[in-house]
Amino acid sequence: MYFSIFLNDQFHFSCYNFVESIFTRRKPYIMKTTKKQQLLYSTILHKIYTKHTISRIDIARDTGITPATVSLLTAEMLSDDLIREVGEEIDLQDKVGRKKILLSVAPSHSYYVGAEISEKFFSFVLTDNTGILLQKETVSHDKNSPVDADFFVKSLAGFLEQTGYSDQVRGIGVAIPGHYTKDAPEKILTNNASWKNFNLRKIAECFDIPLYFSNNVHCMTRAESLFYTKPDVDNSNFLFFHIGRGIHCTHLYHDTLYGSQNLKIGEIGHMTVHPDGELCECGKHGCLQTYASETWLIKKARLLYHSSPDTYLHQLVNDEHEITLPVILNAYELGDTILVKLITLAVKSIATTITNLNMIIDCKRVFIHGELFNISSTVALLKKQLDFEPNLFMLPSKQELIIKPYSPYTGAIGAAAFAVYRTLLSKE
Repeated sequence: MYFSIFLNDQFHFSCYNFVESIFTRRKPYIMKTTKKQQLLYSTILHKIYTKHTISRIDIARDTGITPATVSLLTAEMLSDDLIREVGEEIDLQDKVGRKKILLSVAPSHSYYVGAEISEKFFSFVLTDNTGILLQKETVSHDKNSPVDADFFVKSLAGFLEQTGYSDQVRGIGVAIPGHYTKDAPEKILTNNASWKNFNLRKIAECFDIPLYFSNNVHCMTRAESLFYTKPDVDNSNFLFFHIGRGIHCTHLYHDTLYGSQNLKIGEIGHMTVHPDGELCECGKHGCLQTYASETWLIKKARLLYHSSPDTYLHQLVNDEHEITLPVILNAYELGDTILVKLITLAVKSIATTITNLNMIIDCKRVFIHGELFNISSTVALLKKQLDFEPNLFMLPSKQELIIKPYSPYTGAIGAAAFAVYRTLLSKE
């Protein structure tokens, strides 16, 4: 029987350790020494993460891994306090009506630090392996000077020390405003000149703890999948739409980041929404980010500040450099005529983009994250615009729109989730 189990899932366990565990009644010990073994282990654990609670038999059904192997590997996870049994449910498909024991990821198994690098600030968080937030901090930097990797290292090291968990942290995730590839491990791949000389390799070399880099929106998407999934909610297929200094959209498809090897995938800010519109930095006209990104809205508001004596911006700030997106939204809510037009056009452009995406991408949810939707009026306007989505074939829309409350720590929490993914769930 045991031999057939191994054959079915191509296991090559150490015979000595396996036999020893049987005859000495020790906790099961499974040596994940091959890629196949690691793949099976990661697949099972990932299923438990994304389902929140699930039984062994349902894991076997969903993954195609034999029930016996699922039992062996979950026994190892239980012995390591990585998962726990959290209750029972009746198996309605079982004629006998046997109860299924449910498994869930155990909190406080291990600890992770997440950090986000942005033009505004550095943000840091300490979480456990389930995303429970233990500590957080933001560190401002000089917006008028190039961001320095040395300053980031100093800030991260300081945060790590003050947590009191530095000897327990298993991984550090860093969310970056661009892309990271092994072909250029020292660079942030982006068109933003602010990051041209920001050396990622220097950061990695300064810490003994494993450190992982990834795009900030990819990180946010991982957090949504691993940390925020609720029971009975299928969070395996969704879009995460981030509107910030730039605009990016990530698609999680069957628990996998779609197009992760193609860096252009997700650069939704450069989709054309107005063909005869403004010239974008990418060289095209009418890109989404020229109408809806924080950078461009601030740019236009500053021009308005100088050109219009009637704008409410004069009542809210003393200098153009004090204009931020919250200031713009404040003026918008006060009824500033031009800013009402700007914000309305921005929201309509985003709605148009989402509607277009819905015609080509099959997903169950669309998450929207950004300061632009920190107020109820812009949220209401977005929903109103999306109500005009074409009702083809007399079928109601099956997508759910979720406004993700903006937080300066969303990216850092996402980076911690990415560190969890790479440490516990990676199939590499």
